[in-house]
Amino acid sequence: MTVNYHTRPTAELSHLTWCALVAIRLAQQEGKAQSPLQQHLYIMQWLTTAQKRRLLPKNVAPDIIWLLNQGKKYGFAANLLGKIDYIYRSSAGELAAQSALFRFTYFVETLKTMGWLDFLVPPKDWESNWKCSERARAVYTPKAQLHPSFDEAGALIKPLPVRFTGDISGVYTLMEQCNLRFHQETDHEGFSAFVL
Repeated sequence: MTVNYHTRPTAELSHLTWCALVAIRLAQQEGKAQSPLQQHLYIMQWLTTAQKRRLLPKNVAPDIIWLLNQGKKYGFAANLLGKIDYIYRSSAGELAAQSALFRFTYFVETLKTMGWLDFLVPPKDWESNWKCSERARAVYTPKAQLHPSFDEAGALIKPLPVRFTGDISGVYTLMEQCNLRFHQETDHEGFSAFVL
């Protein structure tokens, strides 16, 4: 998702994901979705049934289609439960209540599910502006600065620089969804540079 997934925190989207999460938890209690593979298959079946029977409002149809396509394209690795949980948290407003570290981690993990590469860059490579490619969609975080930027509770206590390569147009929407405050700096050395 180079975010063909739009910022749409609507009541209907929240309801869709809440229903899916409840169905998954009930299936787990009944012993139907114990392993991650069983969860994946259950979610795919649940989404297909919801789509065919038109059980949910028409405006969430693109979301159901997107989730089904992710499940078909990436299979078990799509992490549909994580995606549904993320969409629920962002559409229900729960994500904003989480710590900055949690929201930043969610931001990076979501980028990874969208096909982005994630690099935790050692100090020497950070200073030399190492990148895998200027065209690859990738996020670069300085390894030595990550943990010192957050306190024990996950609050941001000092600025954290983050760099991106590739098309970053969809990243702004995701930053908003994760309720992260980034300051964009002057691009340099082929990077789009930000500070959290």
